[in-house]
Amino acid sequence: MKKEIETVLTKLGFTKPTLIQQETNQLISEGESCIALAKTGTGKTLAYALPALERITKGEPNSLIIFAPTTELAVQIRHTINPFIHALDLTGITLVGSGNRQRQEDNLKKKHPEVVVATPGRFFDFFSSNRIKVEQIKTLVIDEADDILEFSKMELLSSLGQNLLPNAQILLFGATESEITQNAAELFDRPFKLVDVRAKQSTTVKNYFLQVDNAHKIDFIQRLMRLDHFKGILFFDSNQTMMRFAGILGHTKTKFGLLANEFGKQKREQALSDFKAGRTRLLIATDLAARGLDIPGVTYVINYDIPSETNTYLHRAGRTGRMGAKGYVVTLGDDHDLRDLKKLLIDTTQIERVYFAKHKLSTEQPKEQEVASKAATKTVQPEQPTKKKKRKNKNRKNKGYHPHYLKKKEQK
Repeated sequence: MKKEIETVLTKLGFTKPTLIQQETNQLISEGESCIALAKTGTGKTLAYALPALERITKGEPNSLIIFAPTTELAVQIRHTINPFIHALDLTGITLVGSGNRQRQEDNLKKKHPEVVVATPGRFFDFFSSNRIKVEQIKTLVIDEADDILEFSKMELLSSLGQNLLPNAQILLFGATESEITQNAAELFDRPFKLVDVRAKQSTTVKNYFLQVDNAHKIDFIQRLMRLDHFKGILFFDSNQTMMRFAGILGHTKTKFGLLANEFGKQKREQALSDFKAGRTRLLIATDLAARGLDIPGVTYVINYDIPSETNTYLHRAGRTGRMGAKGYVVTLGDDHDLRDLKKLLIDTTQIERVYFAKHKLSTEQPKEQEVASKAATKTVQPEQPTKKKKRKNKNRKNKGYHPHYLKKKEQK
């Protein structure tokens, strides 16, 4: 390893490589194409970036191309590897669809960057206009390879990979298997080495199920937010359900951030910035918007709905418990949802029933709940009707928390 990289690692406090970093370093350094599978939050970005950066020759533009499925993940990757790029006296840029295209094109022309982090759509935009040439690419990385299919056409990726020079390498990194990892040799017309360390990696994440009906989910989420050390991401299956829920929550005193697909880059960045800085402790998001994000200190992931796929659940769960920290995944639903969830995760994850116990969650049902449950089965004499008191201040408005993006919609 180059001294410049060792110096940065020491400054950042990284004293020991993670398992995936250990297992892939030599293969990548030797120019091998490989498929690397590891649990989320275990250091995959530096696993591919550090040995790939060491192989770059200064002055050779577009040598390292890194694909990310979303703008936020592309920006995050660039932020993570920037100290190493600078230490090696290299240049890097980010190409994303939400950015200014002309400025990005100027950066390609004037900076001649050795490192390009890009979303597939914007990359192929410049590639088709010959701003990036296939023979320049020495290393092609597809991060979150198990999800990239959702964001780009397989034909374009396959064609790009097949037309790389024979001595170029392709690195596929992800947390779960997918079509692109299972059929990599055929898709890219080259052999791949497989490195799968998932079975060797321990987890610090607890997977819980909290029983609640739809009518009371908002109350339970507010109770979860009162738990000790809460900092959580609330996931929704659909953007429509999420926006409807955000509209309701926006009329309470609950502060939250919203990561919606249709929001512009500035709004999404502000929501992430507030959440990272602790100005909000709840971030509401869909899978697409929060894909692959590495946000320090996330203690809870909450599933508003039962995920439709195992991979979706695992990717959501990966937002907490990163790099060995403690984390909790709490799924909300009824008895039928619990049965469906256990069936979905039968081969991967053990789900425990959990209950509220003051400012904590407990796998044991509190005694007061047992007493209340038994009392509910007894016959209760109806009380005598009482006269209803007239309400005052009928027109008093709810002075709750109204995020700026919800306010604008109400004014239209």
